[in-house]
Amino acid sequence: MKIPWESIQNEALDLLRALVRLDTSNPPGNERIATDLIADTLGRHGIDFVVRESAPTRANLVARLAGRDRSKPALMLSSHTDVVPVERAGWTRDPFGAEIHKGCVWGRGSIDMKSKGAMDMVLVTALKRAGATPDRDIVLAAVADEEAGSDMGAKFLVERHPELIRAGWVLNEVGGFTLHVGNRRLYPIQVAEKGFVTVKMTVNAPPGHGSMPRKDTAIGKISALITKIIETPMRRRVTPLMQRTLSELGLPEDDPGPLLRPMLSNTVSPTILRAGYKDNVIPGEASVVLDGRTVPGEDPESFMAELRKIVGPEPKFELIKTAPPAETNIDTDLFKLICRRVETADPGAHAIPWMTPGATDNKFYARLGMQCYGFGPVRLAPHMPFGSLFHGNDERMPIDGFFWGLKVYAEVVLEFVGLKFSDIFS
Repeated sequence: MKIPWESIQNEALDLLRALVRLDTSNPPGNERIATDLIADTLGRHGIDFVVRESAPTRANLVARLAGRDRSKPALMLSSHTDVVPVERAGWTRDPFGAEIHKGCVWGRGSIDMKSKGAMDMVLVTALKRAGATPDRDIVLAAVADEEAGSDMGAKFLVERHPELIRAGWVLNEVGGFTLHVGNRRLYPIQVAEKGFVTVKMTVNAPPGHGSMPRKDTAIGKISALITKIIETPMRRRVTPLMQRTLSELGLPEDDPGPLLRPMLSNTVSPTILRAGYKDNVIPGEASVVLDGRTVPGEDPESFMAELRKIVGPEPKFELIKTAPPAETNIDTDLFKLICRRVETADPGAHAIPWMTPGATDNKFYARLGMQCYGFGPVRLAPHMPFGSLFHGNDERMPIDGFFWGLKVYAEVVLEFVGLKFSDIFS
């Protein structure tokens, strides 16, 4: 039974809006409310699923459609259901209203990444309704906690329930969006991502009364060190992947611009500053949390050594959390298929391999030997740059770009599992 494509578009839009209306801000997470919606949708179509909670309300859902050849590595379609918190004062629309305004769905998670979650659901349920059997298993994963490091989500599944998500290939987030560079339209496909090393840096000095100013204070020391970190770039390390990306973009390695600059070295950013407990007491301790990011080939030890050279021997370091960088081979049939479908859907555009400076669940899936790509396609106009929507105020998804991406995504998934778009949709 073929399914009208227009009805699939409408279903995907409705699911996206329903997911955006659910406040799954992390912290605290409460991804269970989104999991329940997904579970209800799958259940109504007769699709079996498993829910595993890493903690109360921190729910992860996994479903698997059986393929004809179980020896072929499965394809996993992954999304995370948590979102970053909002500062409501900075929004012009309700961040959890999922309003349609000026051709867009507005709300937290509309880009990152409930849109891809909606795409995954409509494709899996459409295959079930059409009675189509893929040539390999398709796994759908909707996981918790990506925005806080994945401990309660993808990492939990990889370490505690690997049998549920075992697959050879993964399509996840941060890739397939339109990047306008001059008169060129590029579509970065994520094949690598930086690791993270989160460090707490602490200094001490004698405490004292606020009425007796002096130069040697913990706050003064930490302020000077923060300034030094901000003003001292970490050493350049251009990986072969980024050399290829820059070559395809026609950009120089010495300064390719602010968007690509973080991919050419380790980076560190001060994010949380703590000092003091009373307005008339000079505190004896001050600390700052540093968000470190590492390029492939680096590890926490090399990062900490480089950071130590910048700040000197005095401050104490406490390693809070870490995860390694990840990189996937681009010489694969799936990557080539993604590029071909994207370039066919937007004639004149060019798909390129890409490393994201942020972290995704792919770094944990890669531990199981999966080939992971970031591909949640969306076509964006020049006035709507992807970077400003990710985690930003007034996050929104253009509906026409979402529909474009849904079709490209469906074509890639179906062809990779041995099916034709025209056999499923009319």
